[in-house]
Amino acid sequence: MAKVPRAGNVKTRLQPFLSADRCRTLAEAFLCDAINKARNLCDRLIIAFAPASEKDYFADVQIENLTLIEQRGGDLGEKMSDAFEFAFRRNSDASVVLIGTDSPTFPPQYIEKALANLKSEAQTVLGKSVDGGFYLIGLRSNPPRLFENIEWSSPFVYRQMTRNIKELELPSALLPEWFDVDEPDDLRRLREEVLNDARVQKIAPHTFRWLTANADSF
Repeated sequence: MAKVPRAGNVKTRLQPFLSADRCRTLAEAFLCDAINKARNLCDRLIIAFAPASEKDYFADVQIENLTLIEQRGGDLGEKMSDAFEFAFRRNSDASVVLIGTDSPTFPPQYIEKALANLKSEAQTVLGKSVDGGFYLIGLRSNPPRLFENIEWSSPFVYRQMTRNIKELELPSALLPEWFDVDEPDDLRRLREEVLNDARVQKIAPHTFRWLTANADSF
């Protein structure tokens, strides 16, 4: 799931801590790292993007087995459900893992672990975010009502999603907690993590380069 990085419409909670253009370039670094992480682990990559008018942004992205689709739906839950539905229409036997772009440093092994869980007993996999959301969700099917009755962009998202999973009696697995980068304190945490850990620099090289180039920003 990706929002096309344009100044003024991405990472707005980091303004005025960062300029609108630096928010754009940061979001672009996050997006590049998310794409690279997924393409190295998955047979097929689907980018569900918004807004619909920005498809040309991806014209230079040369990735084998890449599909671009517009995000469709009213709220985030409907958009995620539509993306899953598209993926399962393409291959009903697939295990599908969805990530966003706000957690650039979570280990790629978590995607591998999610896929392994989906190929064994689990029908759902969740990776909880520190802020109460989730940075990853994996499904083996797209059950009705899974994405309903959730207060998106609130601290209750993870709790309400796990409630839905329990009510639908779906065997589930959990991944280790990670953090999103939405607020200035998140960005400071990211800086400390990336600049002091060579392993993380390899996980998120575009983010590392941005942090190095923008060291005077914060």
